[in-house]
Amino acid sequence: MRRRGRDRDPLRARRHDRRFRHKEIITLEPQSKVTFFQATGPREGAIINELFEDEDGALKLKFYCYLGLRDKQPNGPEEQAEQMMQFDSDKGYRSALLSTLKRTRELLAQGRL
Repeated sequence: MRRRGRDRDPLRARRHDRRFRHKEIITLEPQSKVTFFQATGPREGAIINELFEDEDGALKLKFYCYLGLRDKQPNGPEEQAEQMMQFDSDKGYRSALLSTLKRTRELLAQGRL
């Protein structure tokens, strides 16, 4: 089954969260890095995905972020709970990372990156 828009531009991204309306500014450094800046919504900060090859030539994805909750106490109870949910759940960032790496490997194998 094809997803709408997937074949037009493999690096085009649209993020959607049903609970909150938010916008992200997405920057691309071709063949190396994508940065998602949280412009509006409950979170603020940046999520960075960097592609690189290890010493054996295998494609790897480095993920790091600087995130907080908008209008909440830094490192407070709400922010700590959000971080646990996002980093420890199967629906959080880990799941998104694995999905991104899988799709990137597919596109690379197809010669589309």
